[in-house]
Amino acid sequence: MQELEKALGDVKVLHQKVFGRPAPDLGPQSYIPFPVGIDPIEHALHEVRDLKEISEQLAFAPRPVAWTPSADTFAKEDELIIQLEIPGVSREDLKVLVHGGECVVRGERKPPQRLETMRPMAMERPWGPFERRFVLPVGSRVGEIQARVISGLLELQIPLEQSAVSKEHKVVID
Repeated sequence: MQELEKALGDVKVLHQKVFGRPAPDLGPQSYIPFPVGIDPIEHALHEVRDLKEISEQLAFAPRPVAWTPSADTFAKEDELIIQLEIPGVSREDLKVLVHGGECVVRGERKPPQRLETMRPMAMERPWGPFERRFVLPVGSRVGEIQARVISGLLELQIPLEQSAVSKEHKVVID
């Protein structure tokens, strides 16, 4: 029974993530009978496992964006450095994820707080959600990635294995 209660809690968390509001309480009038031979508890647990798996996959799916921050990438002997321009974005509104050879940076710049009391005359700085994706080189030590915000820049330091540091080679053009 504990497993079923945990599954019900997982469903409520997933509902909150997807719909942005608490899951409704369902009373007995919402229940339907299961066909003979199907264990409703096992069926529910299987469905919850599937929902959690789909939810985890969606966490890394591209999201709609309102703007795209500019980024610069630099290579050093033993690390890759990525700097994103994110003025006006707080640390709390940033998320850095690493999955499947990609580093995903997500965040949101909030609209001006006094916007409802002011009439915009010119608006050049976009706000809303953003996302940038960077392919990580082979040999990136993803468990050691560091991120910091300094003067409106998000800086990612991605350590590289020594063998992963590529040397420059001249390619002859025919």
